[in-house]
Amino acid sequence: MNYLYENMNLIDQITACRLCDEVLPFGARPVIQASPVAKILISGQAPSLKVHQTGKLFNDQSGETLRDWLGVTEAQFYDPDLFAIVPMAFCYPGKGKKW
Repeated sequence: MNYLYENMNLIDQITACRLCDEVLPFGARPVIQASPVAKILISGQAPSLKVHQTGKLFNDQSGETLRDWLGVTEAQFYDPDLFAIVPMAFCYPGKGKKW
């Protein structure tokens, strides 16, 4: 590990990662929202193309539905001190093969 990574917190290391840049169809753009004080963790699937483009997790109809179910505002949902949002994969992987 290089000096730069050793002196970054985990969230910064994740968002700076470019290990898969060459193999992902739109390059690497890791997306995560977290804070040590967040009391709620939402774990989701890999980010969508829209998330890749905007850098904002659940930035689509599924996010509107989720916020409605939770009874929270968009501002509350995107406050990392309230909600940690961690996808299973940090980058948009592209479309899967159709069988």
